[in-house]
Amino acid sequence: MAADSLKTLHTSLVDARNGYQEAADDAETPALKALFAEMIALKERDHAELHDALRRMGETPDESGSFMSTVHQTVIRVRAAVTGLGTNALSSFVSGEEQILGQYDDALQDCAGDAETAATLRRQRETLQAKIAEMKQLAT
Repeated sequence: MAADSLKTLHTSLVDARNGYQEAADDAETPALKALFAEMIALKERDHAELHDALRRMGETPDESGSFMSTVHQTVIRVRAAVTGLGTNALSSFVSGEEQILGQYDDALQDCAGDAETAATLRRQRETLQAKIAEMKQLAT
């Protein structure tokens, strides 16, 4: 069902935003702080757009995120305390974002009949792909 895959993606965006908020506090370089701030803004915008799409479907989106939000924040805090949060940490963020790309693929397949939502999902996915490429470049 279209609403289910959108809800899953919506929750992942909330979780990711929360993780980036934690990471922004602990980032070691201005470039990482800027990247994490951009990702927070991107996740906030994308989640708001999916929130609207879910409402159009008659759904009530959950704003609290999932248990994984807490897990991600804890992992980021521990990593920052133990090894610091430098560009060496970007591979973990890339991996998480690549999982979200898969959720976009699922949502796109499920929402194929809803042109407006599908267009939003495609645009968001393309933007995320570009951010992943930027992270990979910064990590090298």
